[in-house]
Amino acid sequence: MRAILHYTGMLVLALAAMMVIPFLVAVFSAEWDPALDYLCGAGVTAAVGALLAQAAPRGAPINRRDALLITALAWLAASLAGAVPLALSGHWGSYLDACFEAMSGITTSGLVLVQDLDHLANAHNVWRHLMQLMGGQGIVVAALTVALGVRGGGAMSLYMAEGRDERIMPNVLHTARFIWLVTAVYVALGIVSLTIVNLVSGMEPARSVLHAFCNTAACWDTGGFGPQSQNSLYYHSAVYEAITVILMIAGTFNFNLHAHIWRGERMEMFKNIEARTMAINTLVFSMLVGLGLASTSLYSESGEIVRKGIYHLLSASSGTGQQSLYAAQWTNGFGDLAFVAILLAMAFGGMASSTAGGIKAFRIGVTVKGLIWRVRQSLAPQSAMISGSYHHFSKAPINAEILSSAFLITLLYTFTYITGGIIGMMYGYAPAEALFESISATANVGLSTGVTSPAMPVGLKLVYIVQMWAGRLEFLALFTLVASAIAAIRDRRRSA
Repeated sequence: MRAILHYTGMLVLALAAMMVIPFLVAVFSAEWDPALDYLCGAGVTAAVGALLAQAAPRGAPINRRDALLITALAWLAASLAGAVPLALSGHWGSYLDACFEAMSGITTSGLVLVQDLDHLANAHNVWRHLMQLMGGQGIVVAALTVALGVRGGGAMSLYMAEGRDERIMPNVLHTARFIWLVTAVYVALGIVSLTIVNLVSGMEPARSVLHAFCNTAACWDTGGFGPQSQNSLYYHSAVYEAITVILMIAGTFNFNLHAHIWRGERMEMFKNIEARTMAINTLVFSMLVGLGLASTSLYSESGEIVRKGIYHLLSASSGTGQQSLYAAQWTNGFGDLAFVAILLAMAFGGMASSTAGGIKAFRIGVTVKGLIWRVRQSLAPQSAMISGSYHHFSKAPINAEILSSAFLITLLYTFTYITGGIIGMMYGYAPAEALFESISATANVGLSTGVTSPAMPVGLKLVYIVQMWAGRLEFLALFTLVASAIAAIRDRRRSA
């Protein structure tokens, strides 16, 4: 337990250090009240982190269970700490609302409870998007990149506890650094490109850079936040949409796939089961969205139907959550067929080991391959040996273990989607809206029909916080935390 507290404290200290960035932005922008918010936030966070870090010496060994507990606690602690400066700003109705926003940020969900976003201080906007940037790569991955002090199997256990199961480089520390290298390249390219677009549109230089950073972080890390309440609708630009779509697609790529492309192994794009599944999903859902929108009056021209339809579909399937329509239009103007396609795209999600959420294309692809394999087995003579395989960076056999793992995670996501939708309906929301919001929260997407708002019930805010947390960590770390808490309570009762 002491090692768990120690490493959780180290992660909290890292978060406190990151608050220096919005503090400097506040000073540069002459935002003195927000500067004080981040001084207070960093002070409180650093004090708590330092206290926890004293529980064990640096480099204390951990096992896989410890890694899962550290990860679950670190993400919860990050949302509690990250909410402090937001709550002090006065733009959130309560500390719970600020915690919701912080959890939404670090899990790259993008659902918002901020009030008067259009007049939010630059420092707070930078912090909101900085949390998405940290959360997209993973809080633990960020800490491993610097110096968490974990070595050997403990480092790998922490890496895998955040829902990643692929070692890209020879060791996990180099893997974490590669992830941040890829991020740095895409973020730099995105900021430069969007800054140029903003300057051409007439935006002043400092504001152009701020918006470019915020939107790059949101799209690359498939986060969904935006510096304006109208989100991407604010820009009314096809060029802006094209650049952000590239960032969305890149953000939903498996980091291992990025590594293969960087090494010149571009054929992996065409052979990989995830890439193929994503391509098929995009093609099928694009057709459904196009047919659905064609039967509505939301967009008058065919070119606009294609542009807006594909933009929102890619935003949904990548888990980005950027939208260029008003929340009410999802149920009142988007059309039933297109609405269902967006629901399924959100639920399926992007690629594994990426910044995207949802069930993941790998599991969808393997499940379909496994189904075909089972059908072939049932049709073949008893003496025949029917084998199945898939390509995921190398050829791998389909077996009962990989199928049961894919099915279990798919079942957990589906159960959570439906449960959240039922709870939303119990609070009085329409079935379509409640299910849409539940999927958006669990798959860490951020698209909203308007259910998510400061006025929604406290119970539903808590439900969505848990869904965002569980979905980002793919359930296992959260289940381990709950099981450990129950076991501790039982042990205490027995000893009493």
